[in-house]
Amino acid sequence: MKLYKDYPNQSQRAALAALFVLLFPTFLPNLFGPLGRAAPSIFSEWNAPKPRHLHLLEAALVSQSLGSYVEHQGKVWSPLANQGWKLCPEEPKSALLSPKQSNGYIQVFLDGGLNQQKMGICDAVAVAKILNATLVIPHLEVNPVWQDSSSFEEIFDVDHFFKVLCNEVSIVKELPSEFSWSSREYYATGIRATRIKTAPVHASAEWYLENVLPILQSYGVAAISPFSHRLTFDNLPERIQRLRCKVNFQALAFVPHIRELGETLVNRLRNPPIRNQKAEFDSQEGTNDIDKQGAGKFVALHLRFDKDMAAHSACDFGGGKAEKLALAKYRQEIWQGRVLKSQFTDEELRIQGRCPLTPEEIGLLLAALGFNNNTRLYLASHKVYGGEARISSLSRLFPLMEDKKSLTSAEERAKVEGKASLLAAVDYYVSMRSDIFISASPGNMHNALVCHRAYMNLKTIRPSMTLLSKLFLNKSMEWSEFQHAVLEGHKNRLGQIRLRKEKQSIYTYPAPDCMCQA
Repeated sequence: MKLYKDYPNQSQRAALAALFVLLFPTFLPNLFGPLGRAAPSIFSEWNAPKPRHLHLLEAALVSQSLGSYVEHQGKVWSPLANQGWKLCPEEPKSALLSPKQSNGYIQVFLDGGLNQQKMGICDAVAVAKILNATLVIPHLEVNPVWQDSSSFEEIFDVDHFFKVLCNEVSIVKELPSEFSWSSREYYATGIRATRIKTAPVHASAEWYLENVLPILQSYGVAAISPFSHRLTFDNLPERIQRLRCKVNFQALAFVPHIRELGETLVNRLRNPPIRNQKAEFDSQEGTNDIDKQGAGKFVALHLRFDKDMAAHSACDFGGGKAEKLALAKYRQEIWQGRVLKSQFTDEELRIQGRCPLTPEEIGLLLAALGFNNNTRLYLASHKVYGGEARISSLSRLFPLMEDKKSLTSAEERAKVEGKASLLAAVDYYVSMRSDIFISASPGNMHNALVCHRAYMNLKTIRPSMTLLSKLFLNKSMEWSEFQHAVLEGHKNRLGQIRLRKEKQSIYTYPAPDCMCQA
C-alpha cells in the first residue's frame, strides 16, 4: 500500500520538475542572457576563461619567487627626469581682461562619461571666450552606458570653478528667469531657432563667430547640442589654448567628498596596516633593495576590460563559443547593428593592436617591466568582464591588489556608490596620486591621465599594443625573450613628453600648448 501511494507522488514530482525547467527561463530570462554591462550571465557564459599564456604566466611566477630581476629593472620606481618642460607662469591678474559686456548666454549639453564630459567643459569655456558670451554651467546628459544622472555640481567643485575662471569668462549657475524656457525639455520636443545642431566636429573659431554669434545677438541665448569634440585643436589663439589648459588642470577640481575618499584610499595604499609584527619582521628580513625602493608606493591600473569594451572590439578573449554568442547578442541589443562583426580575423585585429589587453596580459606586461609580488596594485574601474575567473592570473602575479571596496567600508563609499561618474572621479584622483599609472588599452580615461600626468611630469606606462599583440601570438616564446622584448619596446613609453602634432588632441598631448620650455 505504501508503494502504491509513492508512485503518484514521484510522478507528480517529476512532472513539476519538468515544468519548472521549462518555465524557469521565462520567469528569469536574464539568467540565460547577458546580465549586465560588466559581468557575465550565469548560464550563457558560465565557462570560466582559462589562462591563455600559461607558459609565460608560470615562468613569470617562478621569476618572481626567485627574485631574478634584470639589473636595470631596479629603476622601475625612479621618477622621471626633468624633460625641459615646465608649467607656464601664471599671468598676473592685472594682465587678465575682465569679461566685456556679454553677447548672451551659451548652453551646452554634454554626452559621454566623466573624461569626455571634462573635455566638453573645457571646450565650452573656450567657445564662451571666443563669443564673449556668458556660459551656463554645462548640462550633463544621463550616461547612456552606465545610466548615471550625476550633475556638474555633484562631480565638480562649482565655487572653485568660478573662482579660477572669474577673470577669464562670465559663468552662471543657471539662466535668468526671462530665459527659463530654454531647457533640455524644450529642445527635445521640436526644432528650435536657438538650438545649434549643426556644429561640425572640430569646428573653427570662425565657424562659431559666423553661425552662433548672430543667434546670440538675436535671441540672447544659444544652446549647442550635440557638443562633443566641437572645437578644433589647431589654429586657435594662444590665449584660447591656454584657457582650455587652465580649465582642465586647474578649474575642474572634484567636490570635497570625492577628494577626501580619494585621499583615504591613497593613504591606505601607501601605509597598509601592520597585521602581525612577526610577519612584518619576516617580510622585511626577506626584502631586497629593489623591494625597498617600492615601499610606500603603488601602481594605479585602469583595466578597462568591461563588457562594452569586449563587445565593441570584436576580439576573442578565450571564453569559448558561449562567450562569443553572448557578446554578439549584447552587441546587437546595445548598439542595434551600429557595431557589426569585424571583417578581420582575431589574429589580424591583434596584429593591428586593436584588441584590449586582458587582465592576464597586463599582469605579464607589469611582471616583465620589473614589478613583483610585493608591488601594491590599485585597480581603477574594477568591473571586469568575466569576473574573478578572468582576473585570477593577475591576482596570482600581484597578490597585494586592492580596489575601492577592499580598502574602504560601505559607509565610506555611500556618497559615490552606484554612480559611475563619481566612482570614475575617485579613480581619477587616486590615479593622479599614484607613483605609476598604466591603462590596459587606450580610451578617454587613458588619454586624460596620460595628459595630466605628463603635465605634472609623473611616470606613466603606455603599453605598445602592436608589440604586445605580436609577442602574445608567439606561443613558443620563452620568458627571458618576452621580458627583453617588453623592456626594449617600452623604454621610451614611460611618460616622456610627446609634442602634439596637427589634429591631435590637446587633452592627450599637453605640450606645447599647455606647457613652456624650461
